[in-house]
Amino acid sequence: MNFLILGILVFFSIHFVPATPLKSNIVARIGAAPFKGVFSLFSLLGLALIIYGLTQATYHPLWVPPTWSRQLLITIMPLSIILLCAAEVPNNIKRIVRHPMLLGIILWGFGHLLANGDLASTLLFASFALFSVTNIFIVNSRESRQEQAPVSKLWDLAVVVLGLVAYLLLFNFHGYFTGMPLR
Repeated sequence: MNFLILGILVFFSIHFVPATPLKSNIVARIGAAPFKGVFSLFSLLGLALIIYGLTQATYHPLWVPPTWSRQLLITIMPLSIILLCAAEVPNNIKRIVRHPMLLGIILWGFGHLLANGDLASTLLFASFALFSVTNIFIVNSRESRQEQAPVSKLWDLAVVVLGLVAYLLLFNFHGYFTGMPLR
């Protein structure tokens, strides 16, 4: 469990930096490319520690998930993945949803939190969801909303198709990379 906690601390500590003035100070000192390198290195280190920590964590049940929670998770995950995809390409979804990636992570985190009742899952999914909620407040307090120019509806269609394809792949291969098959 210690590696999981350390991984969460490393991963989220580095991910809070871009939402604060600290990023511009670091970039001014070392440059944008080195900042991206250090950011990526610490992100990968945190992620590796999280994954290793999850594989080593002993199962400690905290509650019995409601029977409907798995179906709810399967229902909201396509939307979560579509929102994650929407964050990275031009589309009109970003005109409606200010922080699509963070909202997608919130859905992913809270959905998985409901469907799992053990300590390691709670630490992992709650930390991602709470980070995203907190980050939305931090970014919103610092930045004013800028209107996005409309783009072709084909971009919206591409985002939805890409999100659904990614969801189907994640659903069908979930057991291979998490050890928790869904079928």
